[in-house]
Amino acid sequence: MTPTPPHTMAADAGLAQTRACGTCTLCCKVMAVQALDKPIGAWCQHCVPGRGCKIHETRPQECRAFNCLWLGDPKFPEHLRPDRTKVVFVVEAGGGRIAAYVDPNVPAAWRQREIYSVLKNLAVQAAQTRRQVVTFVKDAATAILPDRDVPLGPVHIGQQIIYSMRETPDGPRIEPRVEPLPPASA
Repeated sequence: MTPTPPHTMAADAGLAQTRACGTCTLCCKVMAVQALDKPIGAWCQHCVPGRGCKIHETRPQECRAFNCLWLGDPKFPEHLRPDRTKVVFVVEAGGGRIAAYVDPNVPAAWRQREIYSVLKNLAVQAAQTRRQVVTFVKDAATAILPDRDVPLGPVHIGQQIIYSMRETPDGPRIEPRVEPLPPASA
């Protein structure tokens, strides 16, 4: 899988916007924006929660290019709008990961029955295609696997989440871990 930093607005879903944000501004809280030195889990200084961006016309490219799954996938359930669920679903890592970024004021939001069911269904599909499903509450990651959830702890820019297969007496088992990104090629 292509290593990419987690948490940033530069999600690479390649999704065209099919819905409008309306009053939803949760991505402006749960995602980091490197161009603005905005950390994950804190409101952007340019966001008016529930209203929008004060610098919309001049916002950074990573904000312009960002689409969550609710915005960009017409098949994504309408009622799972991020400001209602407190979870922003994002495709990242070159399509190799679906990340669920959770409002740190509601850290158990991803465990709500309906959200958790979506995560588990995605994990089953992801396991068949060698992809990942990961939740983030600020920088704390949890790998969502078909058979269990694995807390990974903090994941920072400069690190990557790796899944490997391990043979067990019960059959193959996915083992997630956090590692440093490999050095850039010269």
